[in-house]
Amino acid sequence: MAFNSIAYLAFLAAVTLLFFLVPRQWRRGLLLVASIAFYAAWKPVFVLAPVALAVWIRFMARRMAAPPRQSTRAFWVACGAIVAALVVFKTRSLLAAVAPVGISFYSFEAISYLIDVRQKRLAEPSFVDLLLYLLFWPTIVSGPILRARELLPQLKFDEPLDARLFVSGVDRIVWGLVQKNAIANVLGSWVDAGFAASRSGYSTLDGWTLACAYGLQIYFDFAAYSNMAIGSAQLIGIRLPENFRFPYHASTPPEFWSRWHMSLSRWIRDYLFFRLNAKYRGAAGRLYVSLIAVMALVGLWHGAGWGFLLWGGLHGAYLALYRLYENTVQRRRPELLQARVLKSGWRLATLAGVALAWVPFRAGGLAETGVLYQSMLWKLDFSRSLPGAFYTVAAAVAAFCVVEPFLMGWLARADEAAEERGPILAVGRLALRPAAYAAGMFLFLVFGGQPAQFIYFQF
Repeated sequence: MAFNSIAYLAFLAAVTLLFFLVPRQWRRGLLLVASIAFYAAWKPVFVLAPVALAVWIRFMARRMAAPPRQSTRAFWVACGAIVAALVVFKTRSLLAAVAPVGISFYSFEAISYLIDVRQKRLAEPSFVDLLLYLLFWPTIVSGPILRARELLPQLKFDEPLDARLFVSGVDRIVWGLVQKNAIANVLGSWVDAGFAASRSGYSTLDGWTLACAYGLQIYFDFAAYSNMAIGSAQLIGIRLPENFRFPYHASTPPEFWSRWHMSLSRWIRDYLFFRLNAKYRGAAGRLYVSLIAVMALVGLWHGAGWGFLLWGGLHGAYLALYRLYENTVQRRRPELLQARVLKSGWRLATLAGVALAWVPFRAGGLAETGVLYQSMLWKLDFSRSLPGAFYTVAAAVAAFCVVEPFLMGWLARADEAAEERGPILAVGRLALRPAAYAAGMFLFLVFGGQPAQFIYFQF
């Protein structure tokens, strides 16, 4: 049941209506049943995986209450089993065809639960709440990656309906539908054709256009899912963490990762990078190598393949290179960190590096990646061999990506100003929404003829 489908919108409407009709003490049960039904719609047997995982981490969390030595052993056994299961599903071709949807996401949630229990940041929840944490339907397939302490306190449902949060949820759902069907899918049809064709004759312009277009496609595709997940939760009063903040406006590699897939970035930051920083303080060389290794593992988290490994390794190299630059300049010429020319150079280098890294992520293998890299970096040829409409569509989406944060900021300020100036203007702003929703649904339906599942469903 894909988010960008009529079936999902009907499901969401029914669950939201029932949520507000049933007594509060029944709401958690309703959401658990709805989450199981949503996940079972992919394949009923898939439900066994998160249920078994919930049983496992609950059992091992109780074993972790033992004396320190046994507690540490239980923690590593619990996490090791989760990672081993994830590796099996990622690497065994026989099992990959039936791998439970979203296993990468709720496996990370399970590990974060164990870490929080071990660090005594979380009291043991009921088994129903633990199941709902792993199975919560807006996040189970592709995130955002939650922490138990973020979701569980909200399951009390002891606050009245927040009308602003509800309206914001509808806004995000409609905008997500437009992002997916009218932007990501349209651009994706051209990208798929470009990557499927013979790439040996591609010019420099062709290669960079294809790499940038895929970067835009995956951004709008994944941001669409995240907006719809966050919006769906807001309809029932639950706030989820943000997952994207205009990543292509980043000016450095670290800033890109503070804006891209933010729930994964903070998981890696809090549970891996901070520990590495503490361990290798004063040993910069080891830290740089560890950064590259950790990001390579992030690549393998997406899938077992050399392309994913190279993508992660490149991002690790960018992070290490920027940290080396920052540390060197800070030590010798700290004023250069604010130099406009250098900051502009890093902005361009970050965008170019991200585009280069998308090539192995999307290409079928290292041979295809090498061919495209040759056209992008060594064969200086600015002729065009792709259809003319592709360049136009890619340029239009890139232009929209440039103005997107300013447009969203203007809309947010207009809402705030309307509320501050009195109820009449606030109602007027709300009255404009049905027209905006109608336009959004029109675009969703018009471009719904190009069925394509969300890219991150495969991870």
